[in-house]
Amino acid sequence: MKTTDIKGLLIVTAASIMLTGCMSPNDESVITESSVSSSAEVVETTLIDDQQVIENGLFIDMESGKSFCFVGDSITAGTATEGIGWYEPLTPFIRGEITNFSDPGWTSLKLTEVCNDIPASDVYVIAIGINDVLYIDEAFGATSPEEYVENLQILTDCLKTKSPDATFYFITPWPFLNFPEETYATNDEFVAALTAWCDGEERICIDPFDTIMSTLEVVDTSVYMWNDFHPNAPEGVGLYSYAVLHCAD
Repeated sequence: MKTTDIKGLLIVTAASIMLTGCMSPNDESVITESSVSSSAEVVETTLIDDQQVIENGLFIDMESGKSFCFVGDSITAGTATEGIGWYEPLTPFIRGEITNFSDPGWTSLKLTEVCNDIPASDVYVIAIGINDVLYIDEAFGATSPEEYVENLQILTDCLKTKSPDATFYFITPWPFLNFPEETYATNDEFVAALTAWCDGEERICIDPFDTIMSTLEVVDTSVYMWNDFHPNAPEGVGLYSYAVLHCAD
């Protein structure tokens, strides 16, 4: 994928995201479909020119030549997008080797079981948790926020044995649509637990939930979503990549 292609993928949502940023609960920004399209030209180069991006740790790591390993579930594996993982639009900016270790349906618990098979890497970008949240009553994932971070601690300790100096980026559970209110409450608890557990140094938390949802709220969700919890391609993965990059510290 050429650099011009990645800009095209990310620009489709750049206008709305630039207006809202990584939204806080008290953000009073208002965006409409017309503001998204009318602002698109202005933000055409925002990915590479936005000072917030070029100074954040993730982007610096991407350009450093360090190796990257993306770990996750079907959204990382690209199950619903013919193998296009959520991070694919970012790959032209990653100067080091890229590996993908993911599979549909994986949870934080599953990663503890397969951690020895994850390859050594300088940087791990771990996006896991949506299946833990959506299927919390099932036996194959974490049954509580506390167990969720315990699983991630086991995973981190395991990976440090092969990559002791690695940096870990943990992405909060991906957004989902049309689930009961209690599922969103559970998600909030998992996000809070992950945020508290990450120390901002070796373990860095990235929460793109509000940024992604702020875009989905002003357009037909089918523009970006394949179903209620998988992004489509190319628009959806462009949105997810953009949100992760702009919400990284």
